[in-house]
Amino acid sequence: MAIALNIPIYVEHGISEWFSPVAPGTGLHPRPESASALQAYFSEIDPSWTTVWYPSRRGEDVAEIHTRIDGFLGDFIPEIKRRYPEKHSRILLVSHAATVIALARSLLGDRDLPLRVGCCSISEFTYTRTGIPSWAAARLADGSHLKDGAARDWGFEDIETERGRVVNDPGVSGTEDEGDEPTGSQILLSSNL
Repeated sequence: MAIALNIPIYVEHGISEWFSPVAPGTGLHPRPESASALQAYFSEIDPSWTTVWYPSRRGEDVAEIHTRIDGFLGDFIPEIKRRYPEKHSRILLVSHAATVIALARSLLGDRDLPLRVGCCSISEFTYTRTGIPSWAAARLADGSHLKDGAARDWGFEDIETERGRVVNDPGVSGTEDEGDEPTGSQILLSSNL
């Protein structure tokens, strides 16, 4: 689609997959490659975008993914306006269910919004310019464009918990001694260059 529409694809780690916390001693979760490395497989990737936020490879509990997305949007929206003042009337973000749910909740100002997201579903938000929150949902997890509608929907109520805490996942073996950097906002770092 990017080729047909002649639009670039930018890689942004701030909206990458959610991983629950790593079990102690099992290593770290994987991190997607850089845009430059991924461009070898997908030529339409534009490596000129620099990530504004990196999640921790140590994983996140439910509150932490929401905090990540709040921080990401707080950096991303002004950064889009700064970097592309004439090109930001419509932005398509592509991610996974947990991250999409956290994005919707953050934009709508409701961390408890009940939402299930199916494969290839679409959520659409418009900037209202008034009130708090400043965003309204035109569609949430809509699968009506799909032949059989939304499928394989998922919500935070589906996570495995123990005593109210997310059950830890094993990290990637052999990464136990790797650093977790960079993490968090990269805006201050890139603006100081």
